[in-house]
Amino acid sequence: MKIPDRGKVFVFDLAGVLVEWNMQALYGPMFSHSGRDDEFFFTEVFGHEIQARISAGTPIMQLIHERQHAFPEWHEEIAAYWLQWDRMLVGNIDGTVSVAAELRERGYRLYVLGNWSREEFDRARSRLSFLGLFEDVLISGDCGILKPDPGIYALAESRFGLVPENTIFIDDRADNVEAALTRNWNGIMFENPRKLYLTLMDYGLL
Repeated sequence: MKIPDRGKVFVFDLAGVLVEWNMQALYGPMFSHSGRDDEFFFTEVFGHEIQARISAGTPIMQLIHERQHAFPEWHEEIAAYWLQWDRMLVGNIDGTVSVAAELRERGYRLYVLGNWSREEFDRARSRLSFLGLFEDVLISGDCGILKPDPGIYALAESRFGLVPENTIFIDDRADNVEAALTRNWNGIMFENPRKLYLTLMDYGLL
């Protein structure tokens, strides 16, 4: 990674980087108690495709009613997604927040680019104490485009005023990082806060 000395900007992913959101926190105990087939639920009933539709902005209750109609035997588990959603928001990833705070203290501009619905973001906002570190947030639910679609990166460039070669993107999914690289951003694959901190130190950014 070779970045000009001036105008560096950091763009952070949200879930998995700054905050831990995990469906297992809700459904793990539920299925452990009931003995029901969690694999079937996470693949067929409420799998990645449904999560993507939520993140793209489809109203959550619309999807819940749709899935309950398709899988009436899973009515209670499907309803729990929104009724008990807060249990899936495990908490902030404090180590990453500390890295962001140090970057902000050093004068870098910070932004968030996340795959998240507006409904979920608004519900979580009061618990996202770190948002004050960031100048702006762009989430997929507001534009209907999900990472790694190049369109959301182009929108971020326009909205945040990014210069691609001056932009450092931090995400926990390799496909999202690769998509950023194709737009001439610099990318860091997030694994844990300590490794992120050491990587930034190696590049002379901290």
